[in-house]
Parts: sequence; C-alpha cells; structure tokens
Amino acid sequence: MAELQRIATEKMRCFADIQSCMTAASQPSKNSSADAHLRNLLNEIMRKNQLNGQIISALQRFNQGAWEIFFGVQPATYSGLGTAKSSAERHLIGSA
Repeated sequence: MAELQRIATEKMRCFADIQSCMTAASQPSKNSSADAHLRNLLNEIMRKNQLNGQIISALQRFNQGAWEIFFGVQPATYSGLGTAKSSAERHLIGSA
C-alpha cells in the first residue's frame, strides 16, 4: 500500500507539472523541447498507471487467496465484470 501511495504522489507531481506547463503557455507550445517534456510526462504517467495496475492485481490475488484459505471456495456473488449473479448461481449465508 505504501508503494501505491508513493506512485500516486509521483503521478500527481506529473499532473501538476503538466498543468503548470499548460498555464504558462495558454496554447499548445510551438517549442519542440516543451512538447517533448509534455510527452515524457504523459509517458511517465502511463507507466505509473501500469505499475499501479500490477500492484492492485497482486493485492487482489493475495486477498482472493486469503479468502479461499479462510472461508473455502465459495460461489462468487458478483461476476468478473462486477455484475450481480442470479440468485440461482449464488449462495446466501444462512440459507438452506
């Protein structure tokens, strides 16, 4: 979680840098070095987003594994897309 916080802070720094570049020049820069700097910042943000996704996926797998160890494999209440499964497909705790 600390790693996610550090990456988020770095992304916010990039966004702030982009914002300051855009407000300094009210229109897109004609300067190729300024354009290259903006592209580098955007690429850095994309890399940070990918790293965030990898960390979150690892945490999700860890949590799923812990859930299965503690509670056994149970039918999911939600599908992989986050939609609720029909009641015939799921089991409510305490139901017969």
